[in-house]
Amino acid sequence: MLLVIAEPRVGLRPGRIEPRQRKRRPKSFPLLTKPRAEAREEVRLNGHPKKQR
Repeated sequence: MLLVIAEPRVGLRPGRIEPRQRKRRPKSFPLLTKPRAEAREEVRLNGHPKKQR
């Protein structure tokens, strides 16, 4: 009985194809495109940029 319960069963889903990749969740911050020290200095002088939508 336990073997029947533990048997993996998946329903038929024809046409269901999903790429095997991890999908990144969207972030509300832009990418860091300059050296970290340079970006820190800019934040220190000008403050953090406004939130992008």
